[in-house]
Amino acid sequence: MKVFPDLIVRYWRALRVVRWVVLGLILLLAVLRLLLPFAVERYVNRQLNKAHDYGGSIGSVHIQLWSGRYRINNMRIFKGTGGIRVPFFAAGRIYLSVEWKELFHGSVVGQVRMEQPKVNFVSGPTEAQTQTGKDEGWNTILQSLFPFKLNRLEIEDGQIHFQNEHSTPPVDIYVNKLSVTATNLTNSRNFKNELPAGITARATTVGGGGMDVQIQLNPMTEAPTYQVTAQLTNVDLPALNDFLKAYGKFDVARGQFALYASVASKNGAYDGYLKVFFNKLEIFAWEKERKKNVLEIFWQAIVGTLATAFKNQNKDSLATRIPISGSYGDKKIGTWTAVATLMRNAFIRALVPKVDEKVTVQTVQEKIGEKKKITDSPPPEKGGQKITRPSG
Repeated sequence: MKVFPDLIVRYWRALRVVRWVVLGLILLLAVLRLLLPFAVERYVNRQLNKAHDYGGSIGSVHIQLWSGRYRINNMRIFKGTGGIRVPFFAAGRIYLSVEWKELFHGSVVGQVRMEQPKVNFVSGPTEAQTQTGKDEGWNTILQSLFPFKLNRLEIEDGQIHFQNEHSTPPVDIYVNKLSVTATNLTNSRNFKNELPAGITARATTVGGGGMDVQIQLNPMTEAPTYQVTAQLTNVDLPALNDFLKAYGKFDVARGQFALYASVASKNGAYDGYLKVFFNKLEIFAWEKERKKNVLEIFWQAIVGTLATAFKNQNKDSLATRIPISGSYGDKKIGTWTAVATLMRNAFIRALVPKVDEKVTVQTVQEKIGEKKKITDSPPPEKGGQKITRPSG
């Protein structure tokens, strides 16, 4: 008869042990959960400081294990040399998470969302005083912060600045209210499209203009493969006077600026054009220039005269079309670098625009074929008509 009470005692003792083990595990998990953000924070700070000339820091980390994401607060990346006063990159909040809907397509990929990010490109008289973030392996650093391949990127209320405090006058031109959506960056659904990834970007520019960029690309190819259409409209030129004065040695009394671009690249070659419009442009205003020295007035008079000479039949606007074509040659340049360089150079070239025709990768391929036919065509027979190719 004592067997039954003994079993009950043993049962309750075992149950009590199990209860303490479960409570201990819960307590351990709770402690680990509380310590995890601090461990991740230390890890992120360590990764950000792996760049050669740049260092970084974050404010705090918030982790949501149940949703598979974490949030980084107050990230800053800065250059350690040259006494540059503004960070290369800063963001209030960055969310890194699993892109759940792609799990249904058999891909485990991640997405990043940035709130109020700001990028500051700085030009200076020396390399140490110049901040571009070039050749620092940011892709590797980003991948180290997240265990999954980045497939989607969203930017909300961003800013991009170009600054030169050493120029005369100092320069700060920018775009703000930047919103960006980039999708299928790893071709997670394995689309058969030639250009499976897409990027759309919209922003407001200095001078109250509007920017709209559409990019299709294939980030998986070895040679840059992309097509870009972009427009920059209704930019009030006097707001760019510091830039024009510092880099063009002139400024404007009034006028508006617009830029339209269509460029595509495939198999190491690129082709396209820029269309630039200036409306109600006044470069030389005598009353404004009286206080300047004679050489400045003379230079602005020349620039103003040229602007007048090239005005179209509206007598109130100036327009030009700038062809863009060439080859990357044997350079090992990634698609992202190629597109970024293109966008930067397009703006600079336009300042020293609706798209007439859209340039696509097929357009580039056709031009490559045409050039190959000319190169491979046999020379004319003796006595036949002489073929003269255009110079250049």
